Amino acid sequence: MSNSYDHELKMNMLDTYYFKDKKQTEKMLNENRAKLTNWFLFEMQKYQNAEKNFDQWFTEYTGQSFDEMLNEQMSEQEGKYE
Repeated sequence: MSNSYDHELKMNMLDTYYFKDKKQTEKMLNENRAKLTNWFLFEMQKYQNAEKNFDQWFTEYTGQSFDEMLNEQMSEQEGKYE
């Protein structure tokens, strides 16, 4: 199992290396997994919101609409061939 994932990730699965018993360790591992799951779901929600509201998201992210970006690229391409 030690080769199945990155060592740094394995180190971050627990908050400490010192435990009073196995139950405490399993509880910490479970709590950290729950925190990771919540973080992941929150991050995934950002992508889902971007997909649902793509035009608004793209404008906020880049400062221009997708169509404006395409028109700008076409104008730049036309300028290269003149």
